[in-house]
Amino acid sequence: MTRKKPWQTLRARLGRASGIAFSYTMFLFVCLALLVIIGFTYDSRVRDSYWQQQRSHLTRVSSGMESQLQLMSDYSLQLRTDTTLLRLSNMHDETDANYVLAAYRMMQSLTIRQYGLISLPVIRSTLYLKESNHILTSSESVPAELYYRRTRSFRASEYENWLAAMESAAAKPTFVDYGQFSGRNGELAVLMDISGAQLPSMPVVVAFELDGSALREYLLPENIADAAVYVLSADGTPLFSVGNAVALSPLTFDANQTAFQGDYRILRRLSPSGRQYLLQLPNSLANQATGQFLRIYLLIFLAALVVGALVIIQLIRRAMKPIRQLTTQLDEAEDANAQLQREIDAQRPVINASYLRKLLSGHVSSQDEFQYMMESLGLKGNIHHYVLFCVANRQDSEVADPKAEYDTITEALERHLSGAYPLYYYATLFGSFVVLVTYANSDADSFSTLQQHVVQLHDELADAGLWFYAGVGSRCTQPSRLWESYEQARAASRYTAKHHIFLPYDFIRKDTQSWYYPIEISAKLLHFITTGNKDQTTDMFALIHRENVEERSLPLPLLNMLLSDLKNTLFKARFQVLPPQSEEMAAKLKKLDERLYSPAPTFAQLEDDALCLCEFFVKVSSPSTPIPDVERYLQEKHPHEYVRLIWADELAALLESVQKECEERVEVLVREMAEVEGVDEEMKENEQMEWVRRMEMICGRAEEIVRGELMG
Repeated sequence: MTRKKPWQTLRARLGRASGIAFSYTMFLFVCLALLVIIGFTYDSRVRDSYWQQQRSHLTRVSSGMESQLQLMSDYSLQLRTDTTLLRLSNMHDETDANYVLAAYRMMQSLTIRQYGLISLPVIRSTLYLKESNHILTSSESVPAELYYRRTRSFRASEYENWLAAMESAAAKPTFVDYGQFSGRNGELAVLMDISGAQLPSMPVVVAFELDGSALREYLLPENIADAAVYVLSADGTPLFSVGNAVALSPLTFDANQTAFQGDYRILRRLSPSGRQYLLQLPNSLANQATGQFLRIYLLIFLAALVVGALVIIQLIRRAMKPIRQLTTQLDEAEDANAQLQREIDAQRPVINASYLRKLLSGHVSSQDEFQYMMESLGLKGNIHHYVLFCVANRQDSEVADPKAEYDTITEALERHLSGAYPLYYYATLFGSFVVLVTYANSDADSFSTLQQHVVQLHDELADAGLWFYAGVGSRCTQPSRLWESYEQARAASRYTAKHHIFLPYDFIRKDTQSWYYPIEISAKLLHFITTGNKDQTTDMFALIHRENVEERSLPLPLLNMLLSDLKNTLFKARFQVLPPQSEEMAAKLKKLDERLYSPAPTFAQLEDDALCLCEFFVKVSSPSTPIPDVERYLQEKHPHEYVRLIWADELAALLESVQKECEERVEVLVREMAEVEGVDEEMKENEQMEWVRRMEMICGRAEEIVRGELMG
């Protein structure tokens, strides 16, 4: 291999360093451009949000003002029904009979009615009687001129104008600037004529004098000096205004009900009554709202620009350092990565064996988990599987090295059973081997090929002093039924002997004097039900039916014993059902209990009951131990840490510690919940079945709580 000259290496490294510096510069400029775009976008959103807040304020105060005017109208209409006021309003002067008495009674009525105006910004309400030219309040009844000059001390020159405003009041609210009469700015009154077109007539005007300061505080936004609110009629006639009002020129509003006049932005809202509410605000307010943000954002932008430039300069300076040091570091990094990859590859058989154990034990409860494991094992496509339960015993009394014997067997397995698809196996605690062999569906002679390979494997191991034989399960095309093939292979291995080195499960003659329902099948059925897995529950019942009814043809007494065992398994699952959360599920559970306690169940009925039980565990089911969840979480979320724990032989200790902590936490919760619910020793002695059922439910809830705390 030709070695490059030093100057050639230097030129190549400098070119690479320049490329890195240029790439980093472009990346910096892209980031800064994005920063600018984000800044302008945020500024625009802040402005829009500010004006939207002001529009919401206008909507709120205009709706409130309309409600207050409606309350005034309701108050006036109530006065219209007052018979005392009707008589009083049609009397010409105090000389009329009973005038004084009617006025006194009306003053008492007004005193009571004043409470209806407490929620309004009304400081005074008066009645102007047109016929008698009198003013009636809750405290006095005096001629209008005397009330104007003495009671209110208004300007004498404006009396005729005030009286004309009273006489010209309409049925709808009429807004009158009382400041022109009192000489004080901001005073406003609302006049309503309640005479009405119907007979008898009631020539009365109700005047509501409003609290100017309260009205300004209510209508104007807080802390905005130049704000103003205008109220216009439906045809645009000004009714009144508060705040820093200016003369309004003809305005053109856009689709958002916004117009501009000079340095002001004017927002409009149309009320259902037809009145227009305008909110006038300076355009510069939005700039004030975003000014602080823009200053901070500019400082961040400049800091990012300076820091980026310094980083680029530093990067270029570092690129000029000796190239040999950089090459050494790169080589070391590559060696470290290669070592890490070798460690991962070395632990791959352990991970694959773990997946294989879960597939064959039937503890995989979802199709997604099946798919993930099969893809990790590289078993995809149109394939089928055979599960072998293999046993290898020594033929002599020589004590062999277990490690050497294990290597001999596994090497022979790899040579004879490996094919187009990966071969997976693991050793049991008793020295047996469980092997998963995969073939393509297009291979029609796969079973014969497997038998031939097992015979060759037996012959080779026989030369090494080992007698090898294997039981094989039925052909399996669905990963979810590998557990069934595994149970068949294990059962077939019990029938093998020196003259049967390869025995398929289908060739076994079934014993008709005993039923097939071992403890392993019972445990798997209970697990499938309590994880809500209907498919595997159906498969399990199909297996039990095939083994006992179709192949063994059990007599009726043995069949009843089998049904009794199945019923006991269903009772175990029933005691783990949590209290239903709906009436529908409670009724369904009650009906299920009646079926379970029936004296003579059938096989089909028990299968239906098992599938019904699955529905109660669909959302609450989970393994009784958190270890599978913890292990799956480490494999999926932290695969490198998972491999490191296995490599350092720390995984088992970690899982054991987690299991111990969870058990202690569950124990504490069960004790506390049992005490709260009254599940004590007295219940255990007097109502044992109820105590068992309640404790099962409490344990289930406690495990759910601990699992949520652990994985949350």
